[in-house]
Amino acid sequence: MDQVENKMRRASPKSERKTDMKIIRQLNRSILRVVCAVMILTIPTALLTADDHPELNAAAIKANAGVTAVLTPTSDPAVAKVTITGVIQSSLGTWLDSGELEARFPPTPDQPVIVNGTATWTSLDGANTLKLTVAGTAIPDPASPAFYNANYQITFTGGTGAYASARGQAELNEVVMFTSAATATTTWNLKGFVIKKP
Repeated sequence: MDQVENKMRRASPKSERKTDMKIIRQLNRSILRVVCAVMILTIPTALLTADDHPELNAAAIKANAGVTAVLTPTSDPAVAKVTITGVIQSSLGTWLDSGELEARFPPTPDQPVIVNGTATWTSLDGANTLKLTVAGTAIPDPASPAFYNANYQITFTGGTGAYASARGQAELNEVVMFTSAATATTTWNLKGFVIKKP
């Protein structure tokens, strides 16, 4: 019994202080966690208004189209102006497609055609338009020189109506069939996204 009392006397003041300090540290950490959680949950919503973070509508877009292309020569024999018109079926509805592209033909047929330009999609009722830029390449299909396989990067740059502030990106894959030296028909598929203000 004397031994236990001696041990308690020797350990008591120091171990009590250590135990008290551990309890205080744990309590402080718990209080700090609670205060941080409350700040995270309440301060941002109290300080921010709707103008500080406008809601955006982001939508995945998938589309396919049938398009006619008419090539017009320019002063540069390697460059043609391409006027496109067509009909688009998309997850955003049905649209009319129109655009002006530039096709730069390579010196040899084994190299890609460089294509750049702009296009506008117009809703069937005319209430909305979606503007976009086009940049990509087309390569001859090995099975037939009248066919080209193309891949374009699309950037949505605005529009009118519900798409006045639209922005987005997409990838377009196209098959081109030349029906003459100056005309072609194409079909394409597109996948991407469009973001617009509500």
